Order: sequence, then structure tokens, then C-alpha cells
Amino acid sequence: MLLVSVLFCFNMNAQEGYHNSNVGSTLKWVIHDGSGALFGYCHETLTKFEGNMDNARIDYSYMFYDKDNESVTGSKPFEFSVTIENGKTRAYVNNVVKARQSGDYMTVGDISSIPDDLYVGKNLRDTEIQVKVLTVFTARNIYNNRRVTARESVEVPAGCFDCFLVEDDEFFTGAGPFHVKTWVAKGTGIVKQIIYKKDGTVNQTIELIK
Repeated sequence: MLLVSVLFCFNMNAQEGYHNSNVGSTLKWVIHDGSGALFGYCHETLTKFEGNMDNARIDYSYMFYDKDNESVTGSKPFEFSVTIENGKTRAYVNNVVKARQSGDYMTVGDISSIPDDLYVGKNLRDTEIQVKVLTVFTARNIYNNRRVTARESVEVPAGCFDCFLVEDDEFFTGAGPFHVKTWVAKGTGIVKQIIYKKDGTVNQTIELIK
């Protein structure tokens, strides 16, 4: 829901970057399917952040839950690592089964390449993330036509945030294209996403709840 007033929104301007860099913190999103029905939940804990968004090692721990709040991937978290070297991002997955199970529960996009100086009308560079499954890079995530189209106050279950809206076209190995709208806030990252199928219908809506 977009609000007219920003008086009660969180002021994130004192933070740096449109991502979460607070090690130990957990972001939680609720996921709805294309019809608006509850689909599940994603809990993302940042366990390591070394370096900066040009050169970094970042580790995440995920838990995914279905609409009945039952774990999708078992009792142990799904561990997910990212490296950024000279602005190029690569992801590492060591549990193929959990990776497949979690595919519909994760936020999408390349948050690592979103610069600090966003403004409406800014074009962002096309990017690609190579995904290493076990020992081989076997998947690619491609992000094209990236641009900042609005600055809006966005209300989600976690509260109200001052956000920039980033839109892009995304392709994943074996899936896509998708048109994605992502609202990002400084110091937090993804506040809301709407993922559209090729025919323009909504595939998923994801909103921050904590």
C-alpha cells in the first residue's frame, strides 16, 4: 500500500546503502501468490559481512515456511554465500535439494549492485550473478533494463518506509523472463517486491514483516 504522508515513515537516510549490513539481524518477508493468497514466509539472517559492496564476502542463513508456518527445508537453515569481487557478484549453493525447495520463497534481484546515490530516472547497469552449485557454476541470473522509476512511501507489515522503486527484467536459468518491481530502503534493502510473469500477470508479492 502506498501512503500519501511520510510523517510516520522510518528515516533510513542516516544508514549507508540499500542493503542490510547489520550482522546477526534477521529480515522476514511474507509471500502471497498471484491471486493474493498467502503462500509462505522467508526469514533471512545475515551471518557475515566483510568488506564493502564492491568487494565483499557475505553469508546468509535462510529458513522458509509454507502458508501453515511449517518449515519447507527442514529444521536446519539453508546456508547461502555471496562474494563480490570488483563489482561482480557470485553466489554459492552447497545443498541442491534445499536450493530447489527454496526457489519460490526467496526475494529476487541483484541488491549488491544498487548504488547509494539513487534518484528517480537513474538507469542502473545490467548485471548478472553466476550461481555455483556444489563445485560448478551451473546457473545464471540476468538483470536487464534496470531503472529507478519512483520514490514512494510504502507501508508493509513491518511499518512505513521511504523507498525508491527499481524496475527490471530478470531471467533465471530455466525460468523467465519476469518483470520485477522492487522497493528498496536505505539500511534495510528490499521492503516490497512484485514479480510479474511474461504475460503481465502477478506471480508473487513479497512484503517485509520484520
